[in-house]
Amino acid sequence: MKKNTIILITIALILLALIGAGVWTLVNRPNNQQPKGAQDTTANQQNKTFSMDEVATHSSKTDCWTVISGQVYDLTDFVNRHPGGNEVVRACGIDATTLFTSRTTEDGQPVGSGTPHSQVAQEQLAELKIGTIKKN
Repeated sequence: MKKNTIILITIALILLALIGAGVWTLVNRPNNQQPKGAQDTTANQQNKTFSMDEVATHSSKTDCWTVISGQVYDLTDFVNRHPGGNEVVRACGIDATTLFTSRTTEDGQPVGSGTPHSQVAQEQLAELKIGTIKKN
């Protein structure tokens, strides 16, 4: 019985040491550095090309892609967090370059504040990039 207890304690200590080493690695990873496989996946996704027809199929609040300056973004998870509420849904499935850069519709109607998005908004957008639009 005593021998079994010692073996169990030893195994538990080894497991704790292994888990601790993994946590140490995660905690001490430099900022912006992802595990190697994650970097490759992100880079591959951002290098994908999409047609406007494909983007147009993602035109709802629950499935929202948009194009801004030739880049394709998946806004689906951001829609409910957008500070301007549902105004972002206008961008779903279309080239929303004008809408994003000047907050006006293609025909010049102001949307929201009517001022360009902030640097913070541009940085948030960059995190949502999934690819580029195919050139004709």
